[in-house]
Amino acid sequence: MRAFWQFVSIITIGLILITVYSFVNYELKLGDVSLKKAGIKKYLFFSDSIESPEVQNFAFLEKDEPSDSIVVDTTAQHVLLIGDSMLEGLMLRFRDYAESNGHTMKTVIWYSSQSMWYGSCDTLAHFIKKEKPTFVILSIGSNELFIKDIKNARRKYVKRIVAQMDTIPFIWVGPPNWKDDTGINDLIVEHVGLGRYFESKKLTYKRGRDGAHPTRESAVVWMDSIAAWMRTDCSYRINMEVPPTRSKMSANTTLLQPLK
Repeated sequence: MRAFWQFVSIITIGLILITVYSFVNYELKLGDVSLKKAGIKKYLFFSDSIESPEVQNFAFLEKDEPSDSIVVDTTAQHVLLIGDSMLEGLMLRFRDYAESNGHTMKTVIWYSSQSMWYGSCDTLAHFIKKEKPTFVILSIGSNELFIKDIKNARRKYVKRIVAQMDTIPFIWVGPPNWKDDTGINDLIVEHVGLGRYFESKKLTYKRGRDGAHPTRESAVVWMDSIAAWMRTDCSYRINMEVPPTRSKMSANTTLLQPLK
């Protein structure tokens, strides 16, 4: 038994040393050979500094009007980030952009939500009235990828969602498809226009255990790609310059439970 606990102690101490080594800013060498770090820090935390974001090419996205005809609104915005559970990953990276560019944000995540939910109640209108956003980012559609005859089944709800935003500038971030959909992407872009729709389905993602949600790291790339598009190709542009550091501010999030 004593030998067993000695073995456990050696393993434990070894793991502690490996973990500590992954956080220090120098490398140990044995002669000319450097000891490779385990990378534990990368999985536990994001670095405070950002060299350059990884952005996927979005040249596949069509445009409503020439890019050079749109003026960037350089004023600070209060952004309402609202939608389904896909925002769990996006909001953390958007928080970096908000703080770095002088914006404030409010996030509302309605789990398992669909356009039918938002389009048949006043949840969106309620948070618009409460928060008084100057810009809205919607992320809805991931729970509607495989609905039959979706254009007829969901059209009225998409119209009502757009109507609730009235004259507030907005973009709609499409779902990060893991399979071909039955038309939800086409339906949304028909009603919001190419310049207000980011077609996420054409990007590639690393997925979590459920096979649907992008991993935290992949969500960062997703948000960086959206931000790049917002700087150059969307119809209403706000300051979205690349943040040099990670934000430590609160995501200011309201969580809504699924309908029963």
